[in-house]
Amino acid sequence: MLLLPVLGLLLVAPPALGSYSVGQAGSALAGAQQSDYPPLPPGDPAPVTVLDYASRALFEKGVSIGDRRVRLTGFIAPGPDGQPILARMVLSCCAADGRPVKLGLTGDVPYGLADDTWVEVTGRYTDRVGRDPVDDAEIPYLAVESWRRVPAPRNPYE
Repeated sequence: MLLLPVLGLLLVAPPALGSYSVGQAGSALAGAQQSDYPPLPPGDPAPVTVLDYASRALFEKGVSIGDRRVRLTGFIAPGPDGQPILARMVLSCCAADGRPVKLGLTGDVPYGLADDTWVEVTGRYTDRVGRDPVDDAEIPYLAVESWRRVPAPRNPYE
């Protein structure tokens, strides 16, 4: 009898953290990080993570991105002004310590999608920055040139 709850927790995976968690936690980029970034990966657009783009945009003002196009995958969450934002949860250890990385979107913004819809966006660096209402951290923006819906990745965390 005592093993049943333990087995239940081990065999049933909790759902992935999503837009609800984004609205409840401050941005994971509240502290300073290293600003000596390597060049972007080859290709046009360059595939980068939401965390990598956000870090480069905030901590070095997009210098290592330049005018390159980038491609990111994340899920839609409601932004502070009601506009959709792109988000991805970052884990240090486990889902209990998950923190969102949030990107504001300008240009061809994917309006009308339900929260937690996964999208792949292609765009360029913009120096626009917003504020996170949860912890007043800076939220970088991406100038979206195109987007498309994609299935949720096998590993939804960065």
